[in-house]
Amino acid sequence: MVKNGLTLLEILIVFFIFSIFLIPITIFIQKYHQKYLLNSSCFQIIEGINFARESAINERCNFFIIFSEKSFKILKEGEKGNEKILIWKEIILPENIKIKEKTDGMNPLIFLPDGTAKEAGHIILIDNISKKEKKIKIQNITGKCVIED
Repeated sequence: MVKNGLTLLEILIVFFIFSIFLIPITIFIQKYHQKYLLNSSCFQIIEGINFARESAINERCNFFIIFSEKSFKILKEGEKGNEKILIWKEIILPENIKIKEKTDGMNPLIFLPDGTAKEAGHIILIDNISKKEKKIKIQNITGKCVIED
């Protein structure tokens, strides 16, 4: 009598071969995901910087961006000049992304009503898993920012 079907051993061998092919794919996906998180964090910071710069021009007052190791927030100068009002919620960076280094010009980053930054500077974001870094430079004269690898 002939049986048509698969044995348990044949199914296990197929799963084993299939899992061997999945290992490089999962490694590639993890590396791509970490690169995506680092890039999206940079663009999130640049979006906040551009928002603060444009708001400083439109509202004719100083805007501040305060960076911590894992987050940043945007504040506006109050009516009396000595108080600061939170404009955006505090933006928290992804779990393995942190700010490795920031210059004095970024502590805090201040945009003046003419759209210039009070001081030029840069921040360096690092991915703790892949150890890749991205540098965001802010020019003081134009208030524009650039990403460097």
